[in-house]
Amino acid sequence: MALGERGRNPLAPRSTAEAVCALRAMGALEKDPAVRCPDQMAAGFLGGFNVTTLAKYRATRALMLRVAKRRIPGAYTYEIGRTKFIDEVVLDAVAAGLDELILLGAGLDSRPYRLAEQLKGVRVLEVDHPDSQASKRKHLRRVLGHEPADVNYVPIDFNRDDLDSTLAAAGHDRSARTLFVWSGVSLYLPEEAVAEVLSWVGEHRDPPASIVFDAAWSEVVDGSRDDPGAAQARKGAADAGEPFRWGIPEGRADETLARFGLRAERALDQEQARAAYLKRSDGTLHDPPFGFGVLVLARAS
Repeated sequence: MALGERGRNPLAPRSTAEAVCALRAMGALEKDPAVRCPDQMAAGFLGGFNVTTLAKYRATRALMLRVAKRRIPGAYTYEIGRTKFIDEVVLDAVAAGLDELILLGAGLDSRPYRLAEQLKGVRVLEVDHPDSQASKRKHLRRVLGHEPADVNYVPIDFNRDDLDSTLAAAGHDRSARTLFVWSGVSLYLPEEAVAEVLSWVGEHRDPPASIVFDAAWSEVVDGSRDDPGAAQARKGAADAGEPFRWGIPEGRADETLARFGLRAERALDQEQARAAYLKRSDGTLHDPPFGFGVLVLARAS
Protein backbone atom coordinates (compact mmCIF):
# COMPACT_ATOMS: atom_id res chain seq x y z
CA MET A 1 0.00 0.00 0.00
CA ALA A 2 2.93 2.35 0.40
CA LEU A 3 3.60 4.29 -2.76
CA GLY A 4 7.04 3.87 -4.24
CA GLU A 5 9.60 6.48 -5.11
CA ARG A 6 10.12 7.21 -8.79
CA GLY A 7 13.83 7.95 -8.54
CA ARG A 8 14.35 8.90 -12.19
CA ASN A 9 14.01 12.58 -12.97
CA PRO A 10 14.75 14.91 -10.03
CA LEU A 11 12.13 17.30 -11.39
CA ALA A 12 9.41 14.64 -11.58
CA PRO A 13 6.93 13.84 -8.79
CA ARG A 14 8.56 11.51 -6.29
CA SER A 15 5.50 9.26 -6.15
CA THR A 16 1.94 8.97 -7.36
CA ALA A 17 0.94 10.20 -3.88
CA GLU A 18 2.81 13.43 -4.51
CA ALA A 19 1.42 13.76 -8.04
CA VAL A 20 -2.21 13.51 -6.88
CA CYS A 21 -1.43 15.84 -3.97
CA ALA A 22 -0.38 18.40 -6.61
CA LEU A 23 -3.76 17.92 -8.32
CA ARG A 24 -5.50 18.64 -5.02
CA ALA A 25 -3.36 21.73 -4.50
CA MET A 26 -4.40 23.04 -7.91
CA GLY A 27 -8.01 22.13 -7.21
CA ALA A 28 -7.94 24.09 -3.97
CA LEU A 29 -7.31 27.21 -6.09
CA GLU A 30 -10.47 26.83 -8.19
CA LYS A 31 -12.31 30.16 -8.22
CA ASP A 32 -15.76 28.62 -7.96
CA PRO A 33 -16.32 27.24 -4.43
CA ALA A 34 -18.88 24.76 -5.77
CA VAL A 35 -16.14 22.79 -7.56
CA ARG A 36 -13.18 23.76 -5.41
CA CYS A 37 -11.15 20.92 -3.91
CA PRO A 38 -11.56 21.10 -0.11
CA ASP A 39 -7.97 20.06 0.56
CA GLN A 40 -6.50 23.44 1.51
CA MET A 41 -3.54 21.66 3.15
CA ALA A 42 -2.33 19.88 0.02
CA ALA A 43 0.02 22.73 -0.92
CA GLY A 44 1.84 22.36 2.38
CA PHE A 45 2.91 18.82 1.47
CA LEU A 46 4.65 20.01 -1.71
CA GLY A 47 8.15 21.40 -1.55
CA GLY A 48 11.76 21.04 -2.54
CA PHE A 49 13.33 21.13 -5.99
CA ASN A 50 10.42 19.43 -7.70
CA VAL A 51 7.98 20.22 -10.49
CA THR A 52 4.95 19.58 -8.27
CA THR A 53 5.86 22.65 -6.23
CA LEU A 54 4.65 24.78 -9.14
CA ALA A 55 1.14 23.42 -8.67
CA LYS A 56 0.54 25.34 -5.46
CA TYR A 57 1.25 28.85 -6.79
CA ARG A 58 -1.42 30.83 -8.59
CA ALA A 59 1.18 32.24 -10.99
CA THR A 60 2.19 28.79 -12.26
CA ARG A 61 -1.04 26.83 -11.65
CA ALA A 62 -2.44 27.39 -15.16
CA LEU A 63 0.70 25.96 -16.76
CA MET A 64 0.71 22.93 -14.47
CA LEU A 65 -2.99 22.35 -15.07
CA ARG A 66 -2.48 22.30 -18.85
CA VAL A 67 0.33 19.79 -18.42
CA ALA A 68 -1.78 17.60 -16.14
CA LYS A 69 -4.76 17.63 -18.50
CA ARG A 70 -2.55 16.70 -21.45
CA ARG A 71 -0.70 13.92 -19.64
CA ILE A 72 -3.73 12.20 -18.07
CA PRO A 73 -7.03 13.66 -19.27
CA GLY A 74 -9.62 13.64 -16.49
CA ALA A 75 -7.21 13.04 -13.60
CA TYR A 76 -7.60 16.58 -12.25
CA THR A 77 -11.38 16.52 -11.94
CA TYR A 78 -11.30 12.88 -10.79
CA GLU A 79 -9.15 13.91 -7.84
CA ILE A 80 -11.48 16.75 -6.89
CA GLY A 81 -14.48 14.40 -7.03
CA ARG A 82 -12.72 11.65 -5.08
CA THR A 83 -11.65 14.08 -2.36
CA LYS A 84 -15.15 15.50 -1.96
CA PHE A 85 -16.74 12.03 -1.93
CA ILE A 86 -14.45 10.68 0.79
CA ASP A 87 -14.82 13.86 2.85
CA GLU A 88 -18.59 13.47 2.66
CA VAL A 89 -18.40 9.84 3.77
CA VAL A 90 -16.12 10.70 6.70
CA LEU A 91 -18.31 13.55 7.92
CA ASP A 92 -21.48 11.45 7.58
CA ALA A 93 -19.82 8.71 9.65
CA VAL A 94 -18.82 11.22 12.33
CA ALA A 95 -22.40 12.50 12.50
CA ALA A 96 -23.58 8.88 12.93
CA GLY A 97 -21.29 8.34 15.94
CA LEU A 98 -17.96 7.18 14.53
CA ASP A 99 -15.43 5.89 17.09
CA GLU A 100 -12.37 5.14 14.94
CA LEU A 101 -11.10 6.47 11.62
CA ILE A 102 -8.31 4.36 10.13
CA LEU A 103 -6.40 5.53 7.05
CA LEU A 104 -4.85 2.55 5.27
CA GLY A 105 -1.85 3.58 3.18
CA ALA A 106 -2.43 7.14 4.39
CA GLY A 107 0.08 8.78 2.06
CA LEU A 108 -0.42 12.55 1.98
CA ASP A 109 -4.04 12.46 3.19
CA SER A 110 -4.70 15.61 5.21
CA ARG A 111 -8.14 14.74 6.61
CA PRO A 112 -7.02 14.18 10.22
CA TYR A 113 -5.71 17.76 10.26
CA ARG A 114 -8.07 19.83 8.14
CA LEU A 115 -11.10 18.04 9.64
CA ALA A 116 -9.64 18.07 13.15
CA GLU A 117 -12.53 20.01 14.66
CA GLN A 118 -15.14 17.59 13.31
CA LEU A 119 -13.02 14.58 14.33
CA LYS A 120 -12.76 15.58 17.99
CA GLY A 121 -13.51 12.49 20.05
CA VAL A 122 -12.76 10.12 17.15
CA ARG A 123 -9.65 7.97 17.43
CA VAL A 124 -7.56 8.44 14.27
CA LEU A 125 -4.91 5.98 13.09
CA GLU A 126 -2.69 6.59 10.07
CA VAL A 127 -1.24 3.34 8.73
CA ASP A 128 1.61 3.57 6.26
CA HIS A 129 5.14 2.51 5.38
CA PRO A 130 7.69 3.94 7.86
CA ASP A 131 9.54 5.90 5.16
CA SER A 132 6.37 7.49 3.79
CA GLN A 133 5.21 8.24 7.30
CA ALA A 134 8.48 9.88 8.32
CA SER A 135 8.38 12.15 5.28
CA LYS A 136 4.79 13.16 5.95
CA ARG A 137 5.45 13.90 9.63
CA LYS A 138 8.31 16.14 8.60
CA HIS A 139 5.90 18.08 6.37
CA LEU A 140 3.40 18.32 9.23
CA ARG A 141 5.97 19.79 11.59
CA ARG A 142 6.80 22.39 8.97
CA VAL A 143 3.18 23.23 8.12
CA LEU A 144 1.57 23.02 11.57
CA GLY A 145 4.62 23.63 13.73
CA HIS A 146 3.97 20.35 15.57
CA GLU A 147 2.63 16.84 15.19
CA PRO A 148 -0.95 16.62 16.45
CA ALA A 149 -1.06 14.49 19.57
CA ASP A 150 -4.49 13.04 18.75
CA VAL A 151 -3.33 11.23 15.57
CA ASN A 152 -1.79 7.79 16.03
CA TYR A 153 0.89 6.85 13.51
CA VAL A 154 1.12 3.14 12.83
CA PRO A 155 4.17 2.13 10.75
CA ILE A 156 3.84 -1.03 8.68
CA ASP A 157 5.57 -2.75 5.82
CA PHE A 158 2.59 -4.12 3.93
CA ASN A 159 4.81 -6.62 2.14
CA ARG A 160 5.96 -8.23 5.39
CA ASP A 161 3.82 -7.22 8.38
CA ASP A 162 0.41 -8.54 9.32
CA LEU A 163 -2.26 -5.84 9.26
CA ASP A 164 -4.46 -7.39 11.94
CA SER A 165 -1.72 -7.86 14.55
CA THR A 166 -0.11 -4.50 13.73
CA LEU A 167 -3.36 -2.61 14.28
CA ALA A 168 -4.23 -4.67 17.35
CA ALA A 169 -0.89 -3.68 18.86
CA ALA A 170 -1.66 -0.05 18.04
CA GLY A 171 -4.91 -0.29 19.99
CA HIS A 172 -7.47 -0.86 17.23
CA ASP A 173 -10.74 -1.87 18.87
CA ARG A 174 -12.84 -4.29 16.80
CA SER A 175 -15.90 -3.38 18.87
CA ALA A 176 -15.58 0.28 17.84
CA ARG A 177 -17.68 1.88 15.11
CA THR A 178 -14.95 2.11 12.49
CA LEU A 179 -14.49 3.66 9.07
CA PHE A 180 -11.50 2.67 6.95
CA VAL A 181 -10.27 5.09 4.28
CA TRP A 182 -8.34 3.41 1.46
CA SER A 183 -7.75 6.04 -1.18
CA GLY A 184 -5.67 5.59 -4.33
CA VAL A 185 -4.32 2.19 -3.32
CA SER A 186 -6.32 -0.79 -4.61
CA LEU A 187 -5.44 -0.13 -8.25
CA TYR A 188 -1.75 -0.83 -7.63
CA LEU A 189 -2.09 -4.02 -5.57
CA PRO A 190 -2.20 -7.65 -6.73
CA GLU A 191 -5.55 -9.37 -6.33
CA GLU A 192 -4.46 -11.44 -3.33
CA ALA A 193 -3.42 -8.31 -1.41
CA VAL A 194 -6.72 -6.57 -2.17
CA ALA A 195 -8.64 -9.66 -1.11
CA GLU A 196 -6.71 -9.82 2.15
CA VAL A 197 -7.52 -6.23 3.09
CA LEU A 198 -11.17 -6.28 2.05
CA SER A 199 -11.81 -9.66 3.69
CA TRP A 200 -10.22 -8.40 6.91
CA VAL A 201 -12.49 -5.35 6.90
CA GLY A 202 -15.44 -7.63 6.17
CA GLU A 203 -14.69 -9.55 9.37
CA HIS A 204 -15.55 -6.42 11.41
CA ARG A 205 -19.23 -7.32 11.84
CA ASP A 206 -20.03 -6.36 15.45
CA PRO A 207 -20.62 -3.53 14.87
CA PRO A 208 -20.26 -3.60 11.07
CA ALA A 209 -17.30 -1.51 9.90
CA SER A 210 -17.32 0.53 6.71
CA ILE A 211 -14.64 1.17 4.11
CA VAL A 212 -14.51 3.95 1.53
CA PHE A 213 -12.16 3.44 -1.39
CA ASP A 214 -11.77 3.93 -5.10
CA ALA A 215 -11.06 1.36 -7.78
CA ALA A 216 -10.80 1.03 -11.54
CA TRP A 217 -12.80 -1.16 -13.87
CA SER A 218 -10.88 -4.38 -14.44
CA GLU A 219 -11.43 -4.08 -18.21
CA VAL A 220 -9.26 -0.97 -18.16
CA VAL A 221 -6.62 -2.56 -15.91
CA ASP A 222 -6.13 -5.47 -18.30
CA GLY A 223 -6.25 -3.23 -21.38
CA SER A 224 -9.27 -4.91 -22.97
CA ARG A 225 -10.98 -1.54 -23.10
CA ASP A 226 -9.78 2.07 -23.16
CA ASP A 227 -11.89 4.81 -21.65
CA PRO A 228 -10.76 8.44 -21.98
CA GLY A 229 -7.52 8.94 -20.10
CA ALA A 230 -7.01 5.22 -19.46
CA ALA A 231 -4.04 4.63 -21.75
CA GLN A 232 -2.21 7.70 -20.43
CA ALA A 233 -2.94 6.75 -16.82
CA ARG A 234 -1.74 3.17 -17.35
CA LYS A 235 1.47 4.38 -18.97
CA GLY A 236 2.11 7.00 -16.30
CA ALA A 237 1.64 4.45 -13.52
CA ALA A 238 3.90 1.91 -15.22
CA ASP A 239 6.59 4.54 -15.81
CA ALA A 240 6.43 5.38 -12.09
CA GLY A 241 7.00 1.73 -11.21
CA GLU A 242 3.43 1.40 -9.93
CA PRO A 243 1.54 -0.49 -12.67
CA PHE A 244 -2.22 -1.08 -12.59
CA ARG A 245 -2.99 -4.49 -11.11
CA TRP A 246 -6.52 -4.85 -9.75
CA GLY A 247 -9.97 -3.68 -10.69
CA ILE A 248 -13.68 -4.40 -10.35
CA PRO A 249 -15.56 -5.73 -13.39
CA GLU A 250 -17.78 -2.89 -14.57
CA GLY A 251 -21.21 -2.93 -13.00
CA ARG A 252 -20.32 -5.80 -10.65
CA ALA A 253 -19.30 -3.98 -7.47
CA ASP A 254 -21.99 -5.74 -5.40
CA GLU A 255 -20.96 -9.19 -6.59
CA THR A 256 -17.24 -8.47 -6.20
CA LEU A 257 -17.52 -7.10 -2.67
CA ALA A 258 -19.86 -9.85 -1.49
CA ARG A 259 -16.96 -12.29 -1.83
CA PHE A 260 -15.18 -10.35 0.91
CA GLY A 261 -18.10 -10.13 3.30
CA LEU A 262 -18.95 -6.57 2.26
CA ARG A 263 -22.07 -4.89 0.91
CA ALA A 264 -21.76 -1.93 -1.45
CA GLU A 265 -23.79 0.98 -0.04
CA ARG A 266 -22.68 3.39 -2.76
CA ALA A 267 -20.78 2.77 -5.99
CA LEU A 268 -20.49 5.89 -8.13
CA ASP A 269 -19.16 5.77 -11.65
CA GLN A 270 -17.54 8.90 -12.95
CA GLU A 271 -20.64 10.38 -14.57
CA GLN A 272 -22.44 10.04 -11.25
CA ALA A 273 -19.47 11.54 -9.43
CA ARG A 274 -19.37 14.42 -11.89
CA ALA A 275 -23.04 15.21 -11.34
CA ALA A 276 -22.66 15.03 -7.56
CA TYR A 277 -19.37 16.85 -6.98
CA LEU A 278 -18.38 18.77 -10.10
CA LYS A 279 -21.36 21.03 -10.75
CA ARG A 280 -20.44 24.71 -10.93
CA SER A 281 -22.40 27.46 -9.19
CA ASP A 282 -24.09 28.31 -12.50
CA GLY A 283 -25.30 24.73 -12.94
CA THR A 284 -22.83 23.71 -15.64
CA LEU A 285 -20.56 20.72 -15.15
CA HIS A 286 -16.78 20.89 -14.80
CA ASP A 287 -14.59 18.86 -17.18
CA PRO A 288 -15.36 15.11 -17.05
CA PRO A 289 -13.18 12.92 -14.83
CA PHE A 290 -11.47 10.00 -16.48
CA GLY A 291 -14.15 7.45 -17.04
CA PHE A 292 -12.72 4.22 -15.73
CA GLY A 293 -13.02 4.58 -11.99
CA VAL A 294 -15.61 3.86 -9.32
CA LEU A 295 -15.98 5.42 -5.88
CA VAL A 296 -17.17 2.89 -3.32
CA LEU A 297 -18.60 2.92 0.18
CA ALA A 298 -19.05 -0.60 1.54
CA ARG A 299 -20.10 -2.05 4.89
CA ALA A 300 -19.40 -5.41 6.52
CA SER A 301 -22.40 -7.66 6.07
